Amino acid sequence: MSNNETRLEGGGSSGGGRAGARGVKRPNPFVLNGLDGTLEEKNSDYLCPVCLDLISEAHMTKCGHTFCRTCLVTSIQANKRCPKCNFSVESTDAIFPYHTVNLQVLKQRRLADLRAAFTKRNKTAALSELRNYLSFETSCLGISDITHIITILQEKKKQLEAASEQSKYELMKDFLCELLKQKSEQMAAIAREVKMISHDLSNVENTLDGMEPYRSQASSCVPQESSSSVPNSSGVFLTEILDGDCPGSSHMPPEPLPSPTEEGFNVPLFSQACPESSTVQAKRKRMHLHFDELVERYLSMRVPGLSEAGLESQDGGLDQFGECISKFTQYSAMRPLATINYNCDMFHQSSNIASSIEFDKDSEYFAVAGLTKKIRIFDYGTVIRDTVDLPLPVLRNDLLLQDKLFWDAFTAQRLHVFQEHEKRCWNVDFNKMDTKLIASGSDDHKVKLWSLDSERSVTSLEAKANVCCVQFNPASRYHLAFGSADHFVHYYDLRNMKEELRVFRGHRKAVSYVKFVSSEDIVSASTDSLLKMWNVNKSHCVRSLQGHINEKNFVGLATDGEYVACGSENNSLYVYYKGMSRTLFSLKFDQKKVDQDQKEEDSSEFVSAVCWRRGSNIIAAGNSKGIIKILQMV
Repeated sequence: MSNNETRLEGGGSSGGGRAGARGVKRPNPFVLNGLDGTLEEKNSDYLCPVCLDLISEAHMTKCGHTFCRTCLVTSIQANKRCPKCNFSVESTDAIFPYHTVNLQVLKQRRLADLRAAFTKRNKTAALSELRNYLSFETSCLGISDITHIITILQEKKKQLEAASEQSKYELMKDFLCELLKQKSEQMAAIAREVKMISHDLSNVENTLDGMEPYRSQASSCVPQESSSSVPNSSGVFLTEILDGDCPGSSHMPPEPLPSPTEEGFNVPLFSQACPESSTVQAKRKRMHLHFDELVERYLSMRVPGLSEAGLESQDGGLDQFGECISKFTQYSAMRPLATINYNCDMFHQSSNIASSIEFDKDSEYFAVAGLTKKIRIFDYGTVIRDTVDLPLPVLRNDLLLQDKLFWDAFTAQRLHVFQEHEKRCWNVDFNKMDTKLIASGSDDHKVKLWSLDSERSVTSLEAKANVCCVQFNPASRYHLAFGSADHFVHYYDLRNMKEELRVFRGHRKAVSYVKFVSSEDIVSASTDSLLKMWNVNKSHCVRSLQGHINEKNFVGLATDGEYVACGSENNSLYVYYKGMSRTLFSLKFDQKKVDQDQKEEDSSEFVSAVCWRRGSNIIAAGNSKGIIKILQMV
């Protein structure tokens, strides 16, 4: 209660004693011809200082202050003090009901209700009386009286209209001021962007002018192609695919190929390649096709580095964007180089799924594993040259299955069997820095670390859900990431396994794959049909890649550090550039029909495994029917 409470309480003994102990209170100022305050100020005497509403069930403390019972009890339970003066109140036993204030508050509440009802009733009655008077008592009114009444009503109407107009224009003023502020800020931002774009354009033009002499010399020194060199089905020499995967990277003469007039299993009938994909015009076409997204990427790279001091020191972002647009427009499609069958059993279609494809460290061989419980190892060069679909055994060591069996491929003998996981093991990965260290993830909610020198696990990480994938950071022996059914990607430092370094949240379903794009960048795949890019130094998602379909199966994920390839449940392989959100291009696997009447949209085939050939533009992909394709980006 306010200071007027002393007057309302009638100088109660406890209140008076407390006041006396602390000295005489300063009297309220007298205004309005001796009155203590206006009507509003008097009404505040009945307000609870805690809830600022009319007091309900008034109770008083020993210090003489009055509150709602509920407010006072809550305050005492919280801090054992009076909410008004901090006087110590140990328990609710030290408070007392204040019936006098209760009666006064009840009177005040009734008075307020009566005033509201009376005001409303008076207004309605007055209007009704005025209408009746004007309608029936016309004999008492003269022209001057009616003119006076009309003048008053018109004046009142003008006042109301003016008030309404004033309110309208004040709102319009506020709106236009805010709009002008926003547009001015946008105009200033656009002016900065235009200045930056003009600066970048000038730099690019100067760079092109400096390159003109070299371009002229290069065009005059291009040798004529030898007619003895026979290209493959897309106009690229075989040595470019086997040795460097880039035109002109090999100095060895091309190996002989089957006659262009003959068509083998892996060498289609010769057809002249269209050179448009490598021309500047084709790249311009792809640039304009994705122009809006490139604009967003350019501004995200350049605008944050814009400073008022100048743009000369901010050209790093321009170089970065140049690299982005170059990589984004470098390839436009995928060309099949070879097709093989993981399993030739046409009668057990469900067991033909190719679940994993991996190249060896020298990219000379690749292994395919699947539900047939067999691993087939292929010689990459032989597959590219051969015209017959035969899985060829090769002599290569060190092979690890996802059921934790370690094999010597030279002797086809098991070297190690790791058996500690209590449920199915989904994924295993070798540490690139310490090649004897292996990580495995399982449905038993554990990530286990193994050493080839030990038959038992070295240690394990406890997860809160099924672990679907695991991978070491390629530049560190201590850092590891794994994805699980809790929709998260977890990043650990093995030197401190008590808690994660980062937990990346953003997927809506289980995380099926995790791959390191670089030592700091991670791409994850989920059955929410999204790929997400993460940076190990940030908790939020850097970018989402979308275009493929993935709702229930493991569809494969691979990256070469710049591009990301993943499978899809429409039996297609999709390729993304890491710096852009939209698909670069895709390739659909030929449907393998057993029933000729089966429609294409009824097929349940999906791409199930993807692998990148290191240091090249070659991708190996397999689908749920065991079809393995070797593809080249062109």
